[in-house]
Amino acid sequence: MKVRIGAIGPADSLKVIREVADNDPRIELIEFKYFDQEELTSILNKHRYDVAKWIFSGPTPYHYCLELGLITPDEASFPPLHGMALLGTCLKVMQDYGRFVEKMSLDTVNEHVVHSLFSEYQLNNISFELSSFKGYTDHNELIDFHVSNYRAGKSELALTCLLKVYLELKRLGIPVYRVVPSRMAIKTIFDILFSKAQSHVYEKQKVAIIGVDLFYEGRVSKKTVFSFEENRKVLELQQELLRLTKMLNGSLIDKGSGTYFIYTTQGDYELLTFNNTISFIAEEINMRTSLQFHIGIGTGYTIYDAEQHVQLAFEYASSKEDCKVAFVNEDQVFTNLTDLKFSYESNYQLPEYWRNVLKNHKYKETIPAKIYHYVKLKNLSRFTSEVTTTLLKNTDRNTRRILNEMEQMGLIRIVAEEKNLGKPGRPKKVYELVIEEKVK
Repeated sequence: MKVRIGAIGPADSLKVIREVADNDPRIELIEFKYFDQEELTSILNKHRYDVAKWIFSGPTPYHYCLELGLITPDEASFPPLHGMALLGTCLKVMQDYGRFVEKMSLDTVNEHVVHSLFSEYQLNNISFELSSFKGYTDHNELIDFHVSNYRAGKSELALTCLLKVYLELKRLGIPVYRVVPSRMAIKTIFDILFSKAQSHVYEKQKVAIIGVDLFYEGRVSKKTVFSFEENRKVLELQQELLRLTKMLNGSLIDKGSGTYFIYTTQGDYELLTFNNTISFIAEEINMRTSLQFHIGIGTGYTIYDAEQHVQLAFEYASSKEDCKVAFVNEDQVFTNLTDLKFSYESNYQLPEYWRNVLKNHKYKETIPAKIYHYVKLKNLSRFTSEVTTTLLKNTDRNTRRILNEMEQMGLIRIVAEEKNLGKPGRPKKVYELVIEEKVK
């Protein structure tokens, strides 16, 4: 499994991050260089969903984006600067000065962590003037902090984690060193982000079961013999459920007594409900068959758990007068989905580049969006027309036409051709999604 990670930082930090990523076969790194904080909003708004996770060069840009809601803690992280990076910078200071420098000013690190670190290595003779880190801090405030400490004789030099502060202090003639993340810290963050991305993929592979439970008003038992008309309606229901099963890439099982289970994955369930809520789908089936039923949806890490949660969902729906669709997850949290619109995860929003291309070509988003979401959901680096035909429930000819149109628009590109072993005909084209960076 290879994970695409976006790196945000100034050029010097990105260079170190790139060197670490080049030695990690699990990581595909996409770099985004910035100098002013204002650039971060544009970068995240434009490219947030082009990568699986984000690594920031330090705490300041990370907390800036976090406070603005441009990113969530689950999507991103940054290598700490108070460990080897800080110790290494202090050693360089001593080497350059040829003596023990006792007074320094330091910004954007946790005060308690710094004191603990230097106390552990018995370096208490170093006196730091610290700028308490409270998330994002304005650059000018940090520049004034270092300048005032230096001019007041409280520090002999400044240590800063920010390139903009470093360059301004140099211009002002203040002795300054820049703290950049260590390779070991970056490697640790890559490990964490990879694990999170891997967990996300596994999360989408959780078992999801959509259960349909028929009920008849006035009947004492569902086992009572059905009339001809009721049997006809049940056959119509089964046809609708088969159609739904194909959309979910799942398997339909008749459990008997008017109960049906569709076995699928959490990811396929979310993909289905991207355009329509499950309650809308239920109403559509109800209108076509004129049958009354509850829908119970259960998820779990095993088939047994998911089946148990479907039964709990049925019981929950039966006990609530206004509940026709109930959902029970692996933590046994109950949700009434009857009138609740399913909130599709932001990870699968169509990127701005795709939206703009489709808008410029006056091309409907529906089918390209479904292909994009499916490829992302299944973590496919490449795909063929066969995959797309199965997804769209389309003919091979129509699928090739759609893929050709998407290729002409620059949304996908051909990366290889596979020969049809033992079969006549043209080789199969292998595609990959195109992201804006590669187009540029």
